[in-house]
Amino acid sequence: MEKGRIFICETDEESRRQMRVLLESGGYLSEEFGAGGALLKYLADHREESPDLILLDTGVPGIGGFEIVRRLREVRPEIPLVMVSAFATVRAAVEAMKLGASDFLLKPILTEELLALVEKIVERNRLMAENRSLKAEIRRRFDPDQVIFRSSAFRRVFDFARKVASADACVLIQGESGTGKELIASTIHYASPRRDERFLTINCAALTETLLESQLFGYQKGAFTGAVSNHRGLVEEAHKGTLFLDEIGDITPALQAKLLRVLQEKEFIPVGATRARRSDVRFLAATNKDLEKEVAAGRFREDLYYRLNVISLHLPALRERKEDIAPLAEFFLAKYSPRREQAITPEALSLLQRYDWPGNVRELENVIEMAVILSDGLNLSPDHLPVKVAEKKEQTTFSPPERPMSMADVERLHIEQIYRQTGYHKVRTAEILQVSRKTLSRKLQSFGIDKSG
Repeated sequence: MEKGRIFICETDEESRRQMRVLLESGGYLSEEFGAGGALLKYLADHREESPDLILLDTGVPGIGGFEIVRRLREVRPEIPLVMVSAFATVRAAVEAMKLGASDFLLKPILTEELLALVEKIVERNRLMAENRSLKAEIRRRFDPDQVIFRSSAFRRVFDFARKVASADACVLIQGESGTGKELIASTIHYASPRRDERFLTINCAALTETLLESQLFGYQKGAFTGAVSNHRGLVEEAHKGTLFLDEIGDITPALQAKLLRVLQEKEFIPVGATRARRSDVRFLAATNKDLEKEVAAGRFREDLYYRLNVISLHLPALRERKEDIAPLAEFFLAKYSPRREQAITPEALSLLQRYDWPGNVRELENVIEMAVILSDGLNLSPDHLPVKVAEKKEQTTFSPPERPMSMADVERLHIEQIYRQTGYHKVRTAEILQVSRKTLSRKLQSFGIDKSG
């Protein structure tokens, strides 16, 4: 099995042959070049080819070995390179490393030494390539053209998230469970200047206080039973990147105080340590709780709330953006169905759009996955949907009036209903009604609608 492709640039034919034999014994293919000019010309003419490693003799004729390194770093910096010499000095080795060489080998080359070095560099290069590919795939996934939505309500949220991504401020993402808060957090990170650094997440509601603290801030060896070595926490691991704190409303008052210190001072203390450490992290937080009510009830620190809520973003529930149900359902069908031609029948799609989705997008995904399993390859019909979805009936919002209603009466009832459904949240109500907040306030006043009513 081929392990990789190595280019050998060496003047002496016998030396080239020996290196080729050594590499072939280790499972590598090789290409030989007798001069630096020939190597540079080949790479220029075959830009689609990228060897896993170049072994370059410092004494090749024509263009000198060090000059070749300089030119290679300019035109093909992604290719790792090892310098080889029979007359190496410390100064030459240092110069090679400064120019960008991965290592320096002294002739005569030992089989074990060569193969161990080649394997280490090729594997490292492969992992770096995979990492670049993964980052490109993640960026593609969170590109506006790849995120699945059709509604203007989610478009406003998505556009706002990308707009605030360039800032380095904290963002508090609020919304019901399953609305896509982590998706929006990822979108903010991968559209930000920190996109090339790590994006880490933690569910604050899923861990006990002590475990959450050790996961966030790390711990020192011996800090508690089972702490057999030092452990870096997510705050330190996310240095220069982004840390997403999901369900932030569930952390205890003690942890709230420690998190506030990180946000204010950029410092944290690992469990069991005595000295503070610094970390440059952008925090994104999410919750399905009303943090203003939590602050009023004394369960959440007011100073931490304002630190987290520099920028506020509210995700609409799926029932508030039903235009997105059809494209999301088709996306999940393509994800879980082994048959590309499988489809959702109009009757089933109508039921999906009629249902209120208390679990939002996450519930929709689960329903489609289950329906695919039950369908036995047939198109998804109402028979494949859960009873609660398949038996959903059209609901009326109010009883027929005793007298004919005027347009003003209809408008008042509609505004009052939406205002109540949003928990008397003026911004969300205005978004759903597609009017400005100023217009909404004027209509609420003219119709005499308030929270007490």
